[in-house]
Amino acid sequence: MANGISERTPQIIAAEINSIKDQTGRMLLYSSVEIGRRLTEAKSIVNHGEWGKWLENSVSYSQSTANKLMRLFEEYEAKLTAGQDSSNSESIPNLSYTQAIILWGIPEEEQESFMAEHDVASMSTRELKQAVRERDQALNEKAELQNALTANQGAVTEITSERDELRKQASGLQAAIHTKELTIKTLQGKMDSAKEGEASAGKIAALEKDIKAARIKLSAKKVSFLYNNITNEFEELLKELTKLAPADPEAHEKYKSEVSGLIGKIAGRL
Repeated sequence: MANGISERTPQIIAAEINSIKDQTGRMLLYSSVEIGRRLTEAKSIVNHGEWGKWLENSVSYSQSTANKLMRLFEEYEAKLTAGQDSSNSESIPNLSYTQAIILWGIPEEEQESFMAEHDVASMSTRELKQAVRERDQALNEKAELQNALTANQGAVTEITSERDELRKQASGLQAAIHTKELTIKTLQGKMDSAKEGEASAGKIAALEKDIKAARIKLSAKKVSFLYNNITNEFEELLKELTKLAPADPEAHEKYKSEVSGLIGKIAGRL
């Protein structure tokens, strides 16, 4: 007997205790499911409005405790029954009562895959809670990333639309400028022909007037084109300066000062 006692170690005793704890937890889960089954049955036949009173007087349960037990029945009864009716013991959830409660934090349709990825049966309560938290965190990060990608895609689409619109406007202005340049060239040719053909002074004066008017319109188109380009580029510059401010305040102040100085020089030259 002495030798038997001396062969027992703290590690062996701890293993036995943990084994008993695991068995107790699984028995508690099975018993809780069975209690939940009967509570569900009782609720269907107890008179309306008397459920809370019946729980208190008959089984000393609060409604929140009864709801928890009935939920355990709803979630695990089918699996337990399948395990009892089949030789496949894997159908029975190898969980303790506490583990089953923790897994409520995961949607039922995802619990099976979660349990396949983690050795839930051998995990402590702390480890299981941490695994569930890490899963939730990963899902949140994934959702945030997807939201960011969606927002960025929207921004890219908006920028692309603005770019295309600017290109369209620039193309129209360039076409108008080109038309005015052709008009001036045509009028200049007529002027040269008129001078060579000794046309009347009135005709030549009229052509000179038309050429002058065409050049004024050409200048106006060029000013409009350049002004629009400057305006668009300035707006883009302001956007980039705004983004730069929190990322690099020093560079932001530097370029802000330089832009202000440039605006002052431009205003002075005007």
